[in-house]
Amino acid sequence: MKKIVSVVLPTYNEKGNIAKTVEKVFEQEKNIPNFEISVVIADDIRSSDGIEQVAKELIRKNRRVHFIKVEPGLGVGLIKGHQYALDNLHPDVLAQLDADGQVVPDVLVRLIKTIEEGYSLAIGSRFVSGGKNQLSFVRRIFTYGASIFCRLVMGPWDIREVTNSARAFTPALFNKINLGRLPWQERTFIIQPAFLHEAVLAGAKYKEVPLIFKNRLEGYSKNKVFNYTYDVIVYCLDARMHSLGFNIPFYRLSRRAKTLVKFSLVGAIGTLVDFLFYKVFINFLNLTPATAKGFSTEIAIINNFILNNYWTFRYRKTKTNLWQKLGIFNVVSLGGLIIGVLIVKYLHLTYGDGFVIIFGRPIAYNNFYFFATIPPVMLWNFTVNHLITWRREEN
Repeated sequence: MKKIVSVVLPTYNEKGNIAKTVEKVFEQEKNIPNFEISVVIADDIRSSDGIEQVAKELIRKNRRVHFIKVEPGLGVGLIKGHQYALDNLHPDVLAQLDADGQVVPDVLVRLIKTIEEGYSLAIGSRFVSGGKNQLSFVRRIFTYGASIFCRLVMGPWDIREVTNSARAFTPALFNKINLGRLPWQERTFIIQPAFLHEAVLAGAKYKEVPLIFKNRLEGYSKNKVFNYTYDVIVYCLDARMHSLGFNIPFYRLSRRAKTLVKFSLVGAIGTLVDFLFYKVFINFLNLTPATAKGFSTEIAIINNFILNNYWTFRYRKTKTNLWQKLGIFNVVSLGGLIIGVLIVKYLHLTYGDGFVIIFGRPIAYNNFYFFATIPPVMLWNFTVNHLITWRREEN
């Protein structure tokens, strides 16, 4: 009697790829004669391209194709897909691949044979002999960077591939994974490195096998490299802190505060712009600190609006158009400007135009006046812009 391997294909608007991917997955059966393949398509409930109709047609033609709808997120698709397989298909091996055609499906054969050799986790890798990474230069840089960072900060050093989904593992290993600690419900691609980390903690015996990773068959990549980079860095730091005994949910907290972190980074850039013009107006135009602060802040306001609109709140749907948001942002920022000017005015009237010697160099008091405005102004700007300027559109 043949053993069963279930292959989970998480999808989100993959109508153009799914039929070809499923076909190629079943083609691998001829190279693993001891196994029978079943496919679980775990589709994001947000999919709107008609993939469900394609999946139903595939099911009609092949009883070993299964289709489930899941909540948003790659991790949800993978975990719910494997749980469905365990409950309904009773597989001997759990496997997963991307549904977008980027991974050449023949890696499935090598993954399953590795499990047959006695390993509990097989990892498809671009970094072992025979593996190839055919993505763009920028994506390759991210892949290498994420690999090195994860290995250095989180470990283990001998797992070189951390960011793709091509894997196979035993049901026993999957059942040992601490799902309460694994951030599988986050709408991010962090499930890949996080699952590896939790599998190692669960005692996985692992091996990497070569795969070829290429451009998508159709459609566009949904991987937002900057956001994924942020998640990888924060998750690895979280894992390292836990290994050192600091049981602080750093990653989960950072996800909840991600908008604030991005807003703060924009604020930091705006502060540099503000400070540069503040000093130029004082030193070259001989303006008073309070007047200089007024002009420099307005320049920083325009800078910050552009960055916040096209980065911090880029994906937040609102009922206001660009010019309305710019107007609201300026009104809100006017409050921050008034707060900053009043703080500088008060400090200037109180302490004057003196200097303090630090490391043998005279530092003007007006520098300290400027930096004293940052915490209260940032708190005001973030709170009001979050609640008003880029307030989420009600469903």
